[in-house]
Amino acid sequence: MSQARNIFVVFELFSADRSDERIREVIESFGVSWARISRNTFYLHGDLDAQFVGNKVWTAMSMDDKLLVIDSTKNDARWYNIKPEISQFLINNWHG
Repeated sequence: MSQARNIFVVFELFSADRSDERIREVIESFGVSWARISRNTFYLHGDLDAQFVGNKVWTAMSMDDKLLVIDSTKNDARWYNIKPEISQFLINNWHG
């Protein structure tokens, strides 16, 4: 990793009353510039990539949650616990 990138982290917690504190803590631990755009969306700017961010953030989540990480600088994305048909749609159309 050598170039500062624009990363978006979008998540949905299965249990709406569950705290998202652990996700924010993971975001802060990266040591990069970040902003919380909305309750479920973060923007990060730094020397990270979608796979690294996704793997770290996913560890703070439950298997029932959903996560999408987009590296808009490199046109890359990672997603976790997305319906198979939506995942396939993204795979088929991402660079289409």
